[in-house]
Order: sequence, then C-alpha cells, then structure tokens
Amino acid sequence: MKKKINLGLILSHITLIIACILTVIPIWWILNTALSSRVSIASTKISFIPEGITIKNFIEVLTNDNFLLWLRNSIIFSAGTTLLTLFCATIAAYAFSRFEFKGKKIGLMFFIVLMMLPITAAMVGQFRIFREFGLLNKYTGMILLYSSSAMAFSIWNLKGYFDTIPKSLEEAAVVDGASKVQIFINIILPLSKPALAITALFIFIIPWTDFAAAFLFISDPNKYTLAMGLYQWASDPRNIPWPLFAAGSIVVAAPLAILYLVFQRYIVSGLTVGGVKE
Repeated sequence: MKKKINLGLILSHITLIIACILTVIPIWWILNTALSSRVSIASTKISFIPEGITIKNFIEVLTNDNFLLWLRNSIIFSAGTTLLTLFCATIAAYAFSRFEFKGKKIGLMFFIVLMMLPITAAMVGQFRIFREFGLLNKYTGMILLYSSSAMAFSIWNLKGYFDTIPKSLEEAAVVDGASKVQIFINIILPLSKPALAITALFIFIIPWTDFAAAFLFISDPNKYTLAMGLYQWASDPRNIPWPLFAAGSIVVAAPLAILYLVFQRYIVSGLTVGGVKE
C-alpha cells in the first residue's frame, strides 16, 4: 500500500514538474528575447542565457511616446472599470444577499446566463448602441462596456461572500442604533476585504488584457490600449521589432504579476469562502 502511494506521489510530482517546465518555457523565451541584443528571434542554436544581455529594449519601450500613451489609456480604462464595477457590484451584491424583493431569483438566474455567454456574442449589438449614442472612441464608453462585462461575475462572487457573514453581527449593530449604511460601511466592507480584493483584480484584468473589444470599439490612435499598440508593432510580419515587442509584453504582464503577489493571500479565501454557503 505504501509503495502504491509513493508511486502515485512520484508520478504526481513528475507531472507537475513537466507542467511547470512547459509553463516556464514561453516566459523564459520572451524574457530571453527582451534582454538580448539580437534583432531577430531566429537562431541556429539554443541559448539559456541571452546573447549580449542589455536593458536597452526596456528603456526604449518605456521612453517610447506611443507606448506611454497606450499605457496611460490602459490605466484609465482598467482603473475606471474597476472603481465603477466594484462600487455598483458591491451595493447590488449586498442587496441580493440581505434583502428580499420581487425578481430576486430571476435576477440571479439572469446573471448566470450572462456569465455563460461569451463576451463577443453581444459585441455587435453593443457596437450599434454605442454608435447611436456617440460612445465610440470615448473613455466613458469603454469603461461602461468593460463594466457591463464584469458586472455579473462581480455581483455573484461578492454575493456569495456576503452570505457567509453572520446576520447576527448586523442585528447587534441595529440594537446599538446603527443604520443600514453604517452597517454596510463599518461592518460588511471591512469583513469582505478578501472578496473585494480578488474581485477587483479580476475586473482590472479584463480591460488591461482585452484586444477584441478595443479593436472593435476604438479607431482613434490616441485611444489605443497596450494590447492594440503591441498588435500594431507586430502587424507587419516582415518587419517586427521582436526585442521591443518582447520587452513591451513583459511590461504589460508585470503589473498583473505584482497584483497577484500582493493579493495572493486573498485569492483562495476570496474565491472559495464565497462559494460555500453555510
């Protein structure tokens, strides 16, 4: 029995090691290209250490006026979407968790249907609406678009977490004379930091990494995002600045990696605790 268990553990570790290697290879490749002084990615030999290590590609990217413009736009879209969605979703989730009203079950089922549908399924209709209201190529329009995409998941995730908070805490606060607003701000929100953190992270990722919606709704070069900008760099297959493209990709991915590291202690509790109703 012990031999079988040990064999299973060995096979599991081997599988995980292989999976980690396959995951790390693309990251190593892109980092190798970004730190290399070579202009082309084509080579007849494999080198685990970049040839002529240099950070000039990162310097050139971070001093490129177009890249800084794309970075600013992505920050505006992502930060605006995160703030708007988290504000609306938190209030809506608390209402669905604590109050009884007509259409509550139907509303929750509707959110499930929205999460099941791919985001691209509604883009044609959204594009026509945005064109009629003059929201194309507008910061406000893109923030509303991304917020609508993230709203259903945000409400469900926060609602599940709010359900785990004992109602007795609110009842005790009511006895002490606290209002609904005071209870929400001083009790519910502080206790919901894990769920708020992980929800904000997932909301932030949507506009930061999106390409399809930005490509369809944005035609003004002054509103291009990082994803669209990097696509412009790689649009001509005969003249792709691979080192710059690789350095730009790392710069785009770095904030997400940092956010995951900062909020990693909230990720498990924010997702799992809200998924279990006591």
